[in-house]
Amino acid sequence: MKTQLFPLIAIVLVIFSCKDVEGPSPNSRIEGKYVSTVEIETTGGKLDLVNTLNLKSDGTFYAENYTTEAGKDEILGYRSYFNGTYTIVDEKVTLEWKESYTMNFFDIYYMPKADLTLSGGNEFIADYAIELDFTQLSFICPPNAYCTISTPYVKIN
Repeated sequence: MKTQLFPLIAIVLVIFSCKDVEGPSPNSRIEGKYVSTVEIETTGGKLDLVNTLNLKSDGTFYAENYTTEAGKDEILGYRSYFNGTYTIVDEKVTLEWKESYTMNFFDIYYMPKADLTLSGGNEFIADYAIELDFTQLSFICPPNAYCTISTPYVKIN
C-alpha cells in the first residue's frame, strides 16, 4: 500500500510546488532597433529617407531620421533626432518626445547633424500599434487628423 501512495504523493507535491511562470515583460519584448525607409525621387536622383527607433527596456527611446542615397548605407545627413519615454498598454506603444532636434528648412532632405535645431516647448506624443509579435510598429493616425499612409517600422534586432 505504501508503494502505491508514493507516486500519488509525488504528483501532488509537483503540482503544488510549481509556480506560475510569467513571460517576458512587454518592455523587454519591444526592446530593440526598428527601421522604416521610404525611397523618394528628386531632381538629383533617388534618396532613402531612413527613420530609426531604438527602444530600451527601461521605458526610454532614441530616434534618428537621416538620408542616404537609395540602396546605400552612407549617411548623407540628418533630418531630425529625438529622445523620450514610452509606455505600452495592450497592443499599443505611446512615444512621448522629451528632446527633439529638427531642420528648420522644408526644401531640403538633409543637413549636418550639428546644424539641427532644438525644438523648444513642443512636446509630441505618437501612438503605434504593436504588430506581428513585437516585430513591427505601425503609426496610429490620431482622430480628426489627416494622415497619409506611413511605412511601418520593422524590428532589425
